[in-house]
Amino acid sequence: MGRYPDLDLLLKEGVTHLIFDLDGTLLDSMSVWHDVDKEFLGRYGYEVTPEYTEVVKRVSIEDAAIYTQEKYRIPLTWQEIIDCWESMVFEFYESEVCLKKGAREYAEKARKMGFALSVTTALSKKNANAALNATGIKDLFDCVITLEDLGGKVDKSSPDIFLRASKYISSMKGNVTPAKSLVFDDVPQALKGARSGGFLVCSVYDEIGCGGPSKWESFAASCDFSVLEF
Repeated sequence: MGRYPDLDLLLKEGVTHLIFDLDGTLLDSMSVWHDVDKEFLGRYGYEVTPEYTEVVKRVSIEDAAIYTQEKYRIPLTWQEIIDCWESMVFEFYESEVCLKKGAREYAEKARKMGFALSVTTALSKKNANAALNATGIKDLFDCVITLEDLGGKVDKSSPDIFLRASKYISSMKGNVTPAKSLVFDDVPQALKGARSGGFLVCSVYDEIGCGGPSKWESFAASCDFSVLEF
């Protein structure tokens, strides 16, 4: 299993940039999307399957809507599906979302120690900003990159979103390479994408994101670092 990413240890090993996912990593929020999926598909007589969850949790909201429309022949445009989902979850992100235990303290300590901090998320910009404002941590981060910023053409199984964050931080603070950057995420495919871009990776436990306790050990073992709890 990967080591816990102790901040003093990371500095000694030359890591200067920490990149965080939101849903399931900093935010205790994956269950709200699972509830939305159950309610939305239930309207059309379908149940959420593990296969469906595995696909939609790692792609952009646009690609998730297109996939849902095509797979279940939903009689809405993909944009109408997105609008429906967004209205179902925005109130949650604006007023109810909570951080995972210890996440705030970890990020605050990292900021005080001089790490550059980024967010890379599949959430829409609207929901990402709502969640960061609601939890009071937005000012801790140097940049917030969403899949929307990449035009919705890739998901987090590609390194593109992480490379965008690295490029932004480098423009601010000098050359910050992927090898000096650690990506935190709860979804295995996202960390495979980060690894393919040369980033160090840290698995974060989330029952929905990583697939539950039965899959955690192998997921954590495949990463440089792992977090069961911050």
